[in-house]
Amino acid sequence: MLKNIDNNLKVDLRKKNSFRDELDFSIYNFNSCMAILFVFSVLLLSIMAVVSDPNPNILFGI
Repeated sequence: MLKNIDNNLKVDLRKKNSFRDELDFSIYNFNSCMAILFVFSVLLLSIMAVVSDPNPNILFGI
């Protein structure tokens, strides 16, 4: 039996996508995501402050 061995190297010309490319070309704006994250963190901290109102030392770990 004859073996068919292909010794020709085929070059892959497809573009390799990196994580940075996905961020640059995505529909999400990084600055608006950071603003939303900041608002949610302030909201979470304010809820924690209201819940720990009987003992305010819980929030600050004193």
